[in-house]
Amino acid sequence: MSQSATQNQMGVFDTMYNCRAMRRLDSRAVSEDLLRELVSAANQAPSGSNTQGARWIVVTDPEVRRRLADLNRQGVETYLAPLIDKPGSLSHQSSDKRQRMVDAVVWQKEHMHEIPALIIACMEFGAPASNDMIARGNGSIWPGIQNLLLAARALELGAAPTTLALNDRKAVAEVLHLPETMAAYALIPVGYPLGKFGPVTRKPLDEILRFDRWSD
Repeated sequence: MSQSATQNQMGVFDTMYNCRAMRRLDSRAVSEDLLRELVSAANQAPSGSNTQGARWIVVTDPEVRRRLADLNRQGVETYLAPLIDKPGSLSHQSSDKRQRMVDAVVWQKEHMHEIPALIIACMEFGAPASNDMIARGNGSIWPGIQNLLLAARALELGAAPTTLALNDRKAVAEVLHLPETMAAYALIPVGYPLGKFGPVTRKPLDEILRFDRWSD
């Protein structure tokens, strides 16, 4: 672990409870040392049968970032089309908060090519990746993604995973030169946040927790 990580005093629970999705990110560069630190943290996560099939592509090349941003734009526009003018509300999220979330996603869509680093979380299967293999790989890649997000927060970096850029598997494979034995699971823009970190807002524990069985 680098000196920057050992000097950080943020405890693991403080990090988890203050790990907001940061989509508005500065365009200034993130050092290679910090990017390596994030992937090193991701690499500590468990994987099914300890296969350690997770692979990480850190994209800083402007042209590759532009191509990924174009794919993300397509995915976001399809997903958000019904929400742009009428974001609605949820029991745990007011219409104002939901509008701010939509606005942040739109901002990221427009500026993703300017974000200094896009980290792509992938899995290597050792054989042509079928739909079943890709589905099973979720349990082995997402723990690493969460490690990366927590490490980013501890290092005062903003990050938020998205899958919208990866809808077209063939196009993603062409951009990243992925072999047929690999699949991409999430794109994680990383940079210095333009906003402020703060506590996350979540449903109360009594609403989402039961012991032994869900209903009587």
